[in-house]
Amino acid sequence: MSTGLDIDSWRILAEADIGDSEECHFLSVIDKWIREAELIIPPIKSTEIIEDTSNSISSEPSGDISFPTTNHTVRHVCRVLVPKRKNKDPTIQEHVDIIRTNAGIFARFTPQLGETMEIPFYYPKVHEFAFAYVESGGNIHHESGCKLAIVARELNPRSTTTTSKQCMIWKDLIKRLYKWTATERFGYQKRVLHDVVVGYDVYTAKYQELKAKYALHWVENWPEQTDPRKFVYEDIAIASWIICLWQKEQDSRKKRPTFVDLGCGNGLLVHLLNSEGFNGFGIDQCSRRVWGHFGDGVDLRAQTLVPYEFTVDTDWIIGNHADELVPWIPAIAARSSSSARYPGFIVIPCCPHDLSGSKMTFPAMAGQSKYHLYVNYIVDLASKCGFEVEKEYLRIPSTKNVAIVGTPSANINARRTFVDSLLHTGAQDFVARIPDSIKNEIRLEKAREKARGQTE
Repeated sequence: MSTGLDIDSWRILAEADIGDSEECHFLSVIDKWIREAELIIPPIKSTEIIEDTSNSISSEPSGDISFPTTNHTVRHVCRVLVPKRKNKDPTIQEHVDIIRTNAGIFARFTPQLGETMEIPFYYPKVHEFAFAYVESGGNIHHESGCKLAIVARELNPRSTTTTSKQCMIWKDLIKRLYKWTATERFGYQKRVLHDVVVGYDVYTAKYQELKAKYALHWVENWPEQTDPRKFVYEDIAIASWIICLWQKEQDSRKKRPTFVDLGCGNGLLVHLLNSEGFNGFGIDQCSRRVWGHFGDGVDLRAQTLVPYEFTVDTDWIIGNHADELVPWIPAIAARSSSSARYPGFIVIPCCPHDLSGSKMTFPAMAGQSKYHLYVNYIVDLASKCGFEVEKEYLRIPSTKNVAIVGTPSANINARRTFVDSLLHTGAQDFVARIPDSIKNEIRLEKAREKARGQTE
């Protein structure tokens, strides 16, 4: 099957030199993007392949990106793009053709729109677009060398770059195409795996449900000085993931699990979980203004914990960015057994603290950030306390996004000696953080003393 590409109707939107990467590296990236459109179009939930056929006809490229009329489609794919908001945004069928020309390889994307269907908001506002790989001797702006390019057949002349946002979209795409193609040459393997503990579809459905129920209200009525767009959406995402995790566990239980959130901060996570039918409470050193907006049914307690003395009778212990309490949570869980039942825990580490409450430092290691070294430290502690540990990279707007899930192992009782040694060390070394309210009072008193000294 052949298709004509007319230079007069296509425009180069972005391009980049790709060095000595080869055609196969480009095709490998395009194959992944074809099968998983959600990787480059965030509002897409999934990609459904309807047809995928190949044709062995090919020709040698000459490297001239002149959109010749002599070319061959070596692969044709018909796919459906399924949006995340199924009830608001339409699905769209799309044809993808991998075309070999004497210029190189083109991956051409053409939306199939009916007479009355408009281009959905999540799709580029073009008749069609293509990713191009042009081999050595190419002629993009008369420069030599291997090239990557994004070209499009526009709805109207220059309509693809009328705003700075549109320009940024195409620049971001060419950067990603360049990065993925270049790293493909070195056999790059993704280090971060999402959706290991909780499936993507299950989590996404719950997140959309909770976002529709709670996001608008709290963004518009957030009483704190912090940015609600960060905290509200992040806590909704964390609550969605936790609920999905607990629903997996609930299959073997008759009742919903209970919880405590240590270092609960603004308390929104506790409020969301309570609102979804899970009984639990939160503890933090200081109360927040927003606590009073949750109503009497949300149990939030202002107190300073002594972690080596603290126990709790709940099914789960949560520590979301709980700072110096994070390394203590596995030990707290290991000594909080009730009727031979130990609680599980979920911690999302942030700033690295050791068991004394002091900030931790780590030696520099190639390929390892300080954050991931700290995550490994918490995982090791939890294992030594007798817990089976799983890690999940959460889909939240934060670089500190690793959730560590601990569930009691069969030999947890045999680890009691290690837990007791942690408690002994804590009793000697742990120093609780001074509450912010006291710090503020100390600062105010110093300011008052300074003012009095100046007037005397």
